[in-house]
Amino acid sequence: MAKVSASVVINKPIQEVFKYTASPVNGPAFIPNLNENTNIQPEQPGLGQTFDWRFNMAGVDLKGKAEVTEYEASHKVTIKTTGDSNTTWIYTFQEESGGTQVSAEVDYEIVESALQKIANRVLIDKLNQRTAEQMLENLKTILEG
Repeated sequence: MAKVSASVVINKPIQEVFKYTASPVNGPAFIPNLNENTNIQPEQPGLGQTFDWRFNMAGVDLKGKAEVTEYEASHKVTIKTTGDSNTTWIYTFQEESGGTQVSAEVDYEIVESALQKIANRVLIDKLNQRTAEQMLENLKTILEG
């Protein structure tokens, strides 16, 4: 499995940042190339929440299912996905200077059939690192207004 990570400080309270980030309803607003999260059950974020996802990587449509496997209010949320890409998304939150430091770490493996369509593993790794960085910059922009 490959891994990407990024971190940013958002000048908002930890509860507000966590609540927004942990909701799969908001994912498409701040995660680049995440087209949609659907069939979200239950609506309230928490341990065991599931949803379907659709993501576009280098022009290839990837889709699958996701489940929240760890949920520590205002501190950590872990989401595992299966399907065209098997991933583990770990978001951690820490109070910092009146704001919130958000760190994201994503372990990923693209299944062979989808990988063949994209073909270049180095390109995938670079795109995923940029996506992780842009995701947190988008989150900062949205939450700080």
